[in-house]
Amino acid sequence: MKKTLALILAIAMMATLLAACGEGKTVATETTAATTEAPAPTKSFQFTGTYSEEGEFASMLAAAFLLNLNEDGTASCDKYAYGQYNADPAASNPSYAAGYLTGKWKEVEKDGVPCLQIKLEAAGGANAQTAYAYDIAGEYSFDMTFPVVPGASYTRNVTMSGSEEKAFADADAFIQGNKKEFVAPEHVGVFADDEQNATAYLQADGTMLIYAGYDKFADGKWMIGADGVSISIGGEAVSVTTEGNTASFTVDRSLDGANSVTYNLVCSDVSALPAAEIAEDTPYTCSVDMGGNATTAELALQADGTANLKVFTDIPCTYTRVGDVAVLELAGELEGFAAQIWPNISHAYILNEDHSMQGVKAVYQAGDLVLIALDDTQMKVVFPSYHMERDGFTYTISEDGASMTVTAPGEEELGAFGQIWAGAGAENWTIDGNTAAPAAEK
Repeated sequence: MKKTLALILAIAMMATLLAACGEGKTVATETTAATTEAPAPTKSFQFTGTYSEEGEFASMLAAAFLLNLNEDGTASCDKYAYGQYNADPAASNPSYAAGYLTGKWKEVEKDGVPCLQIKLEAAGGANAQTAYAYDIAGEYSFDMTFPVVPGASYTRNVTMSGSEEKAFADADAFIQGNKKEFVAPEHVGVFADDEQNATAYLQADGTMLIYAGYDKFADGKWMIGADGVSISIGGEAVSVTTEGNTASFTVDRSLDGANSVTYNLVCSDVSALPAAEIAEDTPYTCSVDMGGNATTAELALQADGTANLKVFTDIPCTYTRVGDVAVLELAGELEGFAAQIWPNISHAYILNEDHSMQGVKAVYQAGDLVLIALDDTQMKVVFPSYHMERDGFTYTISEDGASMTVTAPGEEELGAFGQIWAGAGAENWTIDGNTAAPAAEK
């Protein structure tokens, strides 16, 4: 009887213990589930950065960035193209792009050092990147890659810095803190294309800066002479049309290498333009193309007859003047890159009043005339005393290089210049260095 009672009590106690264990397991499960469903709030950070660029398409590239790392682990980076000079509220500002990059972030340890891991991408997952921002004296920073156009591979880098403290309360405050006002370069006159928002600013020293909107896309030179306004762009003379006091010229702007836009720039009153103050020692310039590698050649002339021609590298020279042409000779032995360049460039240059220049094949002093061989066949003849010249001549040189035959254009093209040409000796010439004489005189 006692054994039976003991067994019953043991069974009852075991049941009680099992019930108690079951209740404890249920409580633990509920506690764990509550912790997962309601995580503790995290921190938030704000980063800012500014990227600046000058020249072509600067208004598209120059931008300020506002990156918010939110408490829920999301990240959003806005872009403000301040170079477009629009300070309207963010909601209606075409220069402001909310969510330009988006992603997520978290606090991690990288190589044992606490930091912020920031993952960003453009719409559709393009331009994905992972960056790590480290705390230095209370401020975090990292280099962010941003696409010029979301989804494209053409990118730039901007340094972003920030902390838990917000620098800007909202997007509108960010715009006001980064807005800029356009300041036109100093100028004494302009040529403008009002329909396409392009302007050529004429500066007092004879230089010219050409803008499309707020982007400078070309440089040039200008001057006022007896024949009106002369203009060169990139060292190449351009045609200027004049009607009364109104002058105009056209210039092309390449957009992507395959497409371009043509601007018609007009000055309504060139008579109001002052004379350009071009310094005597300003280098002469022109564009040269060395097998697809284009550059600007610069020629600096010194009063002692020395010169320096810069085409990618400096080439020391001496020079002589034949009319408005400078004829160059090497000042010594050339080595390296300069020795490769010299045989492939012009050694004589027409010097223009606006300090642009034009490379030519050769030049000859022919009495009162100057014969300028523009290339292997074409020639220009200049009569400096009366500021007269004519293009359209052709020439050939004998095999021994001692004589030259020059053929004039038709009478209609020559006009009164025909009498000057006939009186100078006309077709057949003997040549010696940079001097030419009528063949009959030798």
